[in-house]
This record gives sequence, C-alpha cells and structure tokens, in this order.
Amino acid sequence: MNVIIDNKVLPLEIMSTPNAISTGMMGRENIDGGMLFLFPEIGERSFWMKDCLISLDIIFIINSKISKIHSNCPPCYTEKCKSYYGIANKVLELPAGEYHLNVGDVLEFTD
Repeated sequence: MNVIIDNKVLPLEIMSTPNAISTGMMGRENIDGGMLFLFPEIGERSFWMKDCLISLDIIFIINSKISKIHSNCPPCYTEKCKSYYGIANKVLELPAGEYHLNVGDVLEFTD
C-alpha cells in the first residue's frame, strides 16, 4: 500500500497484527516512506516512542481524513514515556517534519 503526500507516492509498511502494532518503529534507525497501523474500527488509540531511534510525526486518521497530528515526537528511552492519543482506525508514522499535513486533510491511499 502507498499514500500520496505532497504529490509524492510513499510506500507504507502495514502494521495490522498485535505484535507488529506493539513493536512498530522500536529499534529502527530509518523508515522508507511511512508505517501505517490498521485497526478494525474507529476508536481512541495511544502511541508512544519507547525505544524508537528517530523522531516521528504520528498522524491519527479516520478512514482517510486526518483527525489529529502529533508532530516531532522524540524518542524515549525510559519506562515513563509520553503517550500520544487520538481517535482513529488508521495511524500513520512518518519521519518528523518531512511532510506538510494538517488536521482535516484527506489522504489518498493506493495499492
């Protein structure tokens, strides 16, 4: 799956299993495109930056519309990491500050 942002087609790693969702970007130094977390229904989601190695933008999406953005979330190496909340059935993680997105934007996902 891909997403089109700033007229660029970005490849997405799909995280849909419980293990993939809980691991996400932990221990990774980079990401090629973005990481998309898929959930079966719309609900409150919580993400943290525990053991992530790079800063990320965490984008909460309902269907294809951005509902909340947490920008430039820094890595966390303690047991008391900040949580980032939003309502979504999709959550997109992108390298911090690389793309221009706003709450209310509608994203185009392609196969």
